[in-house]
Amino acid sequence: MGEKPSYEELEAAFNDLKARYAELKKNDKSVIRALSEGFEQLADRSQDAIYQFDIESGTFPFFNRRFLDLYGIRSEKGIVLSSRSTRKHIHPDDISILREARRCSLESEDGLGEAEYRYVNPDGTIRWMHDRWSVIREKNGQPVTIEGFVRDITKRKQAEDELERSRNSALIGSYIVQGQRFRYVNPQFVRITAYTKEELMGMKSMTLVHKDYREKVKENARLMLKGERTTPYEFCIVDKNNNIKWVMETVTSIEFEKKRAIMGYFMDVTRKKQIEEERREKEKLRTILEMAGAVSHELNSPLQTVLTSSEKLAKDGLDEALREKLTGLIKRNTLKMVEISRKIQSISKYVAKEYVGGEKIVDIDAASEK
Repeated sequence: MGEKPSYEELEAAFNDLKARYAELKKNDKSVIRALSEGFEQLADRSQDAIYQFDIESGTFPFFNRRFLDLYGIRSEKGIVLSSRSTRKHIHPDDISILREARRCSLESEDGLGEAEYRYVNPDGTIRWMHDRWSVIREKNGQPVTIEGFVRDITKRKQAEDELERSRNSALIGSYIVQGQRFRYVNPQFVRITAYTKEELMGMKSMTLVHKDYREKVKENARLMLKGERTTPYEFCIVDKNNNIKWVMETVTSIEFEKKRAIMGYFMDVTRKKQIEEERREKEKLRTILEMAGAVSHELNSPLQTVLTSSEKLAKDGLDEALREKLTGLIKRNTLKMVEISRKIQSISKYVAKEYVGGEKIVDIDAASEK
């Protein structure tokens, strides 16, 4: 099946037939009758309700079958259509909304108006309607009739409500920014920022971003909106309590209330960052301990030799041969310690080896190889 004709298409067809009717009115009654019948058939095939309301008499000079089915009420005489019958099908809480919209259109220059309201079925169930109309005036500007179209938008409203429930129950924060200010925030976004919904609405979005990250956030968002970046980006925000939090964000361009806007998805990754930092600190400590173990292991033997030889040299009565031997040991092991120190300073990568008790130490030789 084809798509429903738009309001504009229906209005164009209606206005075209009215113009042709006016042109032929004085000339050919048979053509007028055929034209009128053709329009009525077209209107009755429409899935939208079409009506013309006479302001002075409060009656409907024209309406299609769909409008009668929706707004008529059954009586002993059949289906009755009147201002009273239409009001009976409009939710009591929405009647004032429709009246105010009608009043505004009667006072406006273009005479256009629209309103959404809840329609009450005879069995008490609710549907949503979108009523769109134009006011027809006499040459002196006096409004005489209202011509309109009513479309059932229940499915659209249900989809919008489902989307809203999904946004509000999401574990990820979401928001809409328009004109650089927040126009929508979900409960999770409120929780992350610690501001109330009322405080956030209208606030400049960059107010939350830590000053050190603002330019980077603008650049990443720009690239993502242009499709040149697809991965989320991370940055810091400052919440209402002046706590610094890490968040991960993605953004996309949307239409909100018929204007361009930005939809953002916002996840608190502060704990993840803390865990990463703790892991890095533990890794640093582990490396330091392994290095300390390696230094101790490598230096222990030559240092012990130097100390022992030095103690023997301090004794009186050593012959010259033993003195030379001990001096040579001290020199060789001192040079060995110097070489170990040089290797430690030349370490450029992490390489570990097994040590006693299942522990690991840095492999100084392998780690200092170029």
